[in-house]
Amino acid sequence: MKKAVVCCLLSVVCFACSRGQYSHEAARKAAEQYYTMLINGNYKGFVEGYASSDNLPEDFRSQLVDATAQFMTRDDMRSLVSVKAISDSLLADSTAYVMLRLNFNDSTSEQIELPLVLLEEGWKMWTP
Repeated sequence: MKKAVVCCLLSVVCFACSRGQYSHEAARKAAEQYYTMLINGNYKGFVEGYASSDNLPEDFRSQLVDATAQFMTRDDMRSLVSVKAISDSLLADSTAYVMLRLNFNDSTSEQIELPLVLLEEGWKMWTP
């Protein structure tokens, strides 16, 4: 009986470790990393952060990178200086919604919600 209980507990621990990416901390960190890429001008990395982006034709992916770069030249986005995850919701279907606070150089901020999906390679942005 003791062996059965120990095996059961060990199975639960192993399962929990294998799902380590399915955590509030991991989802928030991924969301912050994607927007930090934007701030740092890593538009290719940002686009690659979308689920299934690796399935897109290279020319279309390149257009998305260019469009992201163009978007970041707008006056309101050019002044983006930092990002902070302030809350999140993890759902049973391996999706998350992370609330981000975008901070601008004029001391203003804006809150946005970023949907994420957990794939084998980690949390990726997606459009629900």
